[in-house]
Amino acid sequence: MNKINNKIFISTQPNDSYYELESSLKNTGVLLYHYPMIEVEESSFTTQETDLINNITNYNWLVFTSKNGVIYFLKKINQIFKSLQILENIKIAVIGQKTANEFTKIGITPTYISKSNLAEKFANELVESVIKKDSNVLLLLGNIANTTLENKLKNHCNYIRINCYNTIPVKNEYPELIRKVNKNEYDLIIFTSSSCFVNFAQLLIKNKINVSNIKAVSIGKPTSKTMKEYEVEPLITAQQSNIEGLVKEIFQYYKLK
Repeated sequence: MNKINNKIFISTQPNDSYYELESSLKNTGVLLYHYPMIEVEESSFTTQETDLINNITNYNWLVFTSKNGVIYFLKKINQIFKSLQILENIKIAVIGQKTANEFTKIGITPTYISKSNLAEKFANELVESVIKKDSNVLLLLGNIANTTLENKLKNHCNYIRINCYNTIPVKNEYPELIRKVNKNEYDLIIFTSSSCFVNFAQLLIKNKINVSNIKAVSIGKPTSKTMKEYEVEPLITAQQSNIEGLVKEIFQYYKLK
């Protein structure tokens, strides 16, 4: 018997990353509803940040923690140099294969690809075995990325951070979502980042719904930590912090029920 058949799952991730979850659950019998809580937009670079990009060959390493960082950084490079050749002699470190894929699809192979999806582990790897002491490093991140990398690198190398993109709340009240949650007409809500959860929680609070009662799963420890701050205990925290790992654990959860 397929215990997952006709289960109602709610996705909260942004549109640009929803496809993988949708594909993973296709033909499983799950009824998947998508209500994105966040969206991503390009950052406006300051004059100083543009000058840093103009002098990018001064850096030994470029460091990325997400595919969006790569996408918007490459867009800026193309705008300034009309070519990506300027990157040929600069070392590149990325977190996870999906981030790396944004480079490999344009013919660039990152110098270092962390197998972990956790910023803390990535930071430790960079300091312990990747980036030489006193190197010049440019961090290309998003506006809500935490300071884990900076805290680890500050006594090891010379770094500058540029936020290449902004993560912002979606301006949608989602009355259908509110109705489903209020009437308990769902089985799981899937959170793939802390920002997705926080914006979802704020929406429920605005509608006077108790956040702590939701049935939710988390893509990893940082997201679960944020959820617990709102007194939400995730039914699942994926050990492998990606969609593939989370979906596998959801299947296992229903298999054991």
